Amino acid sequence: MNMSEFDINHLISRIDSLPTLPTVYYRLLDVMNNPRSTAVNVADVICKDQASASKVLKAANSPIYGFYGKIQNITQAITYIGFEEVKNLVTAITIIDFFSDKFTNQYINPIEFWKHSISVGILSRLIGKQIKASDLESYFLAGILHDIGKILFINLMPELYSKVIQYSIENKVQHKDAEIKMLGITHNVVGELLANKWNLPNSIKNAVRYHESGNVDNSYKDLVASVHIANMASLMYGFGVTDEVPIPEPNKNAWELLQLSENFFTSSYPLMLSSYNDTVNLLIKQIQ
Repeated sequence: MNMSEFDINHLISRIDSLPTLPTVYYRLLDVMNNPRSTAVNVADVICKDQASASKVLKAANSPIYGFYGKIQNITQAITYIGFEEVKNLVTAITIIDFFSDKFTNQYINPIEFWKHSISVGILSRLIGKQIKASDLESYFLAGILHDIGKILFINLMPELYSKVIQYSIENKVQHKDAEIKMLGITHNVVGELLANKWNLPNSIKNAVRYHESGNVDNSYKDLVASVHIANMASLMYGFGVTDEVPIPEPNKNAWELLQLSENFFTSSYPLMLSSYNDTVNLLIKQIQ
């Protein structure tokens, strides 16, 4: 079963018709794009959405940032972890909330989906920190959103995508291969289309598009490679139950680019696990 070109165009038109993100996100972008804005200005925008403000504050105090309860308010969060990191936390919270009541699929559990996505975000950031990435603030969000195209498939064509996952399981092939066979388009591509619609940064678009291959031949090669390796590690650790069969082989070039030590994941595991548990409890509580 293959989708026709007309069906693919119809899918793209439905992506175009999806709502924009909540107003708080765009207000935040406007303020942050103003060179005269201060941490107080940004905090004022975030604090107008108390649910987001509370989650940002808790996330800023989580093990992944290492401040352990020292951050008392949003202004401090911005000062300690930075404008971009706070913006990306708000983005992650906003997008998880956006899809929290729009998720149904007999093969993919939404809780486990987000657990996996969050673990990839955490692992990506740990890798970024290890390699001293200049754009470290993008790593957590890029990891969380790497599979966002799958959510689109689930929401826009739930019955057909269930058959895609079923085919993947029964034939022991990766999701992207089943998508190509049955839909003619992958979750990577539709994820990038959604990232475009929502005006997410180019770094995030690249990670969404190329996380499967670990393609390192682009301007965000460290980020793409990190999300790729983080995704493989998450699948191997079983963070978030998935039916990805088989677990893909990591891109050797991506691994060599990052130059991680052989015991990187073993030595990072305690921090990885505590950050994972804290962030899962924080970000997906509302959809359980």
